[in-house]
Amino acid sequence: MFRLLLFRLSRRRAVATIIGGLIILSLILTALGTMVFVSQQYDQYEQTTIKMAQHQDQGQSENLVADSPGLTGPTSVSGCGSTCNTYDMSLSNLGGVGVQIARIYISSTGSGCTSPCILNPSSSSTSYAFQQSTQFLNAGEVNHAVLLYLPSTVVLPYTYPPTNTILIVTSRGNVFSFQWPFPFQTGGQSQSAFTAGILKVAYTQATSSGYDSTKEPAAGGSGGTGYCHHESSQTYPAGASYAEKLTGVTAPAGDPSVGDSGNLWFVNPWVTGGVPTTVFETACNNSCPANQPGSTNTTTLYLAVNITNVGNIPFTVAAGGLDLTWYGSNHIDGGLIGMYYNATGTPKFYGVDSGQTVAVGKSFFAIFRITEVQLGSWPPANDASVMFWGSASFSDNTGGKTGGEDSTFVGAVSLLSGLWIRYSC
Repeated sequence: MFRLLLFRLSRRRAVATIIGGLIILSLILTALGTMVFVSQQYDQYEQTTIKMAQHQDQGQSENLVADSPGLTGPTSVSGCGSTCNTYDMSLSNLGGVGVQIARIYISSTGSGCTSPCILNPSSSSTSYAFQQSTQFLNAGEVNHAVLLYLPSTVVLPYTYPPTNTILIVTSRGNVFSFQWPFPFQTGGQSQSAFTAGILKVAYTQATSSGYDSTKEPAAGGSGGTGYCHHESSQTYPAGASYAEKLTGVTAPAGDPSVGDSGNLWFVNPWVTGGVPTTVFETACNNSCPANQPGSTNTTTLYLAVNITNVGNIPFTVAAGGLDLTWYGSNHIDGGLIGMYYNATGTPKFYGVDSGQTVAVGKSFFAIFRITEVQLGSWPPANDASVMFWGSASFSDNTGGKTGGEDSTFVGAVSLLSGLWIRYSC
């Protein structure tokens, strides 16, 4: 009997020990699981904090600026239920990170977007949208064109002072803004003002071995070695990223003739250069000044700049000059030969001696012939490209005709977008 009692007590003690061990094990496992869970949550918190800090740093690194003239247009295209008014917005990303545009707001006074226009990205030409494929800007990208779509009934007012405010919202939540048209700086006793737009380039053969932009694929030409432009074309006035043909361009008396019966194809503002078989090299040919009668250059360059009269009086463009600089003694200089302007309902070329005036708020192409290319040294071969920046000046030449700047003299200076010299296509 006594042995039986001892056996039962021993078995109960063993069961109690097992139960107690299980309880302690469960407590240990629970504590361990809690520690692992807390550690995981802390790691997730740390990762989220790091991502938020990176996002904040990237947001602070964003820096979008509008390039002159800010907007160009309108151009009528199909879409928006019938037709759209399109505007090219030119931007540069001066920050250290890529930027994606999430939404664009436009607010106008007087007419246009009097109730703010809200533009969202779209892959098709729809009202109140911008082209989805143009919404991302790489770090350091300049002169990036964003295509805006507005209904044909909405035309943004183009008067001075600025009457349109454009706000650009990025995917990181930053907002960048500018006013359009841009304020413009004038000189002399100016009664009028200009604002400059996107620059384009054309070239003709001074000799049979030179280059002619009519042969570019962008102009519908057969192309070939050295012809690298493949952008789409539009009729004048075309958007900033399109090639376009100007007809009937003539040179002033005594100057070399202009290409194919005065027909010039202007393409995006870059040419190849750096070796003897490229466009830019044949326009200088190591024999400067370039493009003068009797010179040895085989290619003649022309630059067209979109100009708008944002003053309060009509203006006669009778003289002008252009100077682009890479650095030091490296210059591209040219003289104004005329303007391409829609004065009567049909755009045409007007020479500098035509006396044609530009109405207030109207745009035209100022066409310059490059007359001098100065190269103190050629860019290093390992450079991908270089850009010549500069300015253009205009006047009605009243001061030159009367011997001084009288009360009717009008003149202006404009900063220009650059001309890229690229080493390859």
